[in-house]
This record gives sequence, structure tokens and C-alpha cells, in this order.
Amino acid sequence: MKKNYESTGSEAFESKEFQSAKNILSKFDYDLFDEDKDVVEKVIRVKRVQLPNSGEKWKIFENTKTVFVLDGSKISKKEKEFLRTADGFNFLIAQYREGIKSLNNLRVELKNKIK
Repeated sequence: MKKNYESTGSEAFESKEFQSAKNILSKFDYDLFDEDKDVVEKVIRVKRVQLPNSGEKWKIFENTKTVFVLDGSKISKKEKEFLRTADGFNFLIAQYREGIKSLNNLRVELKNKIK
């Protein structure tokens, strides 16, 4: 036994409209996103690494590449304590964005920040 289903043009139009509406999350999506300005920004992050001989290092990453390593044995105890805080991490990120020239320049800026 076969059933005949007749579809009118309006029903077919509504089903197509429903299918295309499923894929669009918001009618404003295309207004908010500008493909011409689609720029991938670099991600800068800092990671503190505890060494087995009770030492520590701070590594600064750009995306997935290590760009600077600060050895804890080259800085004072007070400077290490500051770099362990969130402000210390933000300081290292800011210094990287300005362009870290050398360890000596970083230590001078760090001493000025702690005072």
C-alpha cells in the first residue's frame, strides 16, 4: 500500500527556508564579523618552570615558540618573589612586547619596578 504525499510549492519553500535557517545562528553574524580584517594575533604567555635542583626558570612563549628564558640563578631572591606573582608575569609580558634587549636591561627594569 503506497501513500501519495502531494507537496505544494509553498511547503517545499518552507522546508528549504528551515534547512538554511538551521545553519545561521544569528541574522547579525555577518554584520559583526569582517573577513577583510580577519587577523590572527600572536599569543604571548609566560611559564614558570621548577627545576629539580631547587632552581627555577621563566620561559616566555610567542605562540608555541620559546623566545626568551630567564634563569632564576641570575636574579636576586626579592626579584624571584616578585616574578612568582601575577604582576610579575604581566611585567615579563610587557617587557617582551617592548623588546627585551638583554638580561641586564631586564634586571634594571625589574629593580625599578620593585622599588
